[in-house]
Amino acid sequence: MKQLTIAALCALSLNFAFAAGEHDHGDHGAAKQYAFGSPGQDSAVSRTVKVSAGDDMKFSYTPPLKTIKQGETIRFVITNTGKLAHEFSVGDAASQRAHALMMKKMPDMKHADDPSAVSLAPGETRQLVWRFDKAMSGDVIFACQVPGHYDAGMKTNVPLATK
Repeated sequence: MKQLTIAALCALSLNFAFAAGEHDHGDHGAAKQYAFGSPGQDSAVSRTVKVSAGDDMKFSYTPPLKTIKQGETIRFVITNTGKLAHEFSVGDAASQRAHALMMKKMPDMKHADDPSAVSLAPGETRQLVWRFDKAMSGDVIFACQVPGHYDAGMKTNVPLATK
């Protein structure tokens, strides 16, 4: 009985941790590996792309983002121009599916420790630097995984060009 009570308390404390809206990638100090690239360094940035995230459920890019070259590092400067919370995440199809499922379970989740995503309050501007150093099958996908936003069209598929 005592073990059951302890197990129940542990499960309850996990629910409270997840309800707080932060998520842990399970790295615990180790560098997380991504199938679609890696966190970029400011010193390696080859171009900067400004991104607007609006309540029309679209991202707009300046200059236009038509292709990404494998190996390049891009600084994304993202501004939430709307009145709703938005996010900007970089990934491949599998990571975006996983991210969507996590966001459905924890819709108020923030991305404080995730170098591949930023959460944006209305009017907020944040940066994300990403190095596209891995070969991928399929496109790079930029998405807002706030529940309902991706399904409403807030995503962009961009081809990754090999060298």
